[in-house]
Amino acid sequence: MQPNSNRRVRALAVALSAAALLTGTSVQAKTAARVRVHAYAGLQVLFVTGVHRDVAGSQYGVGGAALLEFGARMGRVGIVLEGIPPVSIPQRASAYYGQATPAVGIFNGAARFAVDRNRRLWIGAGTTVINQRTPLPNISQVASSRLAGARYELAYEQPLRAARFVEVLVGAAPRLFGADRFLYSNGSPAVNKDERASEVDATLAYGIRYRESELLVGIRTIDFSAQFTRTGEAADRNNGAGLMLEWRRLIGS
Repeated sequence: MQPNSNRRVRALAVALSAAALLTGTSVQAKTAARVRVHAYAGLQVLFVTGVHRDVAGSQYGVGGAALLEFGARMGRVGIVLEGIPPVSIPQRASAYYGQATPAVGIFNGAARFAVDRNRRLWIGAGTTVINQRTPLPNISQVASSRLAGARYELAYEQPLRAARFVEVLVGAAPRLFGADRFLYSNGSPAVNKDERASEVDATLAYGIRYRESELLVGIRTIDFSAQFTRTGEAADRNNGAGLMLEWRRLIGS
């Protein structure tokens, strides 16, 4: 009876080891599935109407731009990036400045965390960088600046039926810092002025998921104001709003 008893003990040990191995493998697979990375790369196109205000008065205009988009998530943690290199945007000629054609580049980036388990409400923090260069022919001047500072975001996503969804985003960079540099073609010396600014933007979009893509349509607004740090004098203010179209290619979904 002793040899048979030993064989039963060894068989039971092997069975328990196999069960533990299978259980561990299953847990690892489920954990891997839960933390799978979901990402996308896309393009957002904006058609905006707005107003620019400075010491010379108000200038109204209509323009368009395209921003490169990227986002990735792993569980309740994510990252979003968007940006556009400096692109010239023609404006209506001004009696004071002449035909100004500003070149503007923007970068927004933020790390996000889902507040709720359903991953609908997200808070984020990151940075905003704005570069601009504007020739002003009537006053023989080229104005350029680079502003940077912290960015904060609040985003909400509401899934609907049949692969539809709604997205809401509010972003703000309340303290941007940098300097304006004024170069003159008439021989006058260059002038540098420290500048501080703030920016707020908001987006409301309706989206459709189709196979490996998402298509969104909505509206986006932006409010930007700047002043010179030393004197407190207003530098400029820009307000705009318009139609937003975005296409995303899903990766790892």
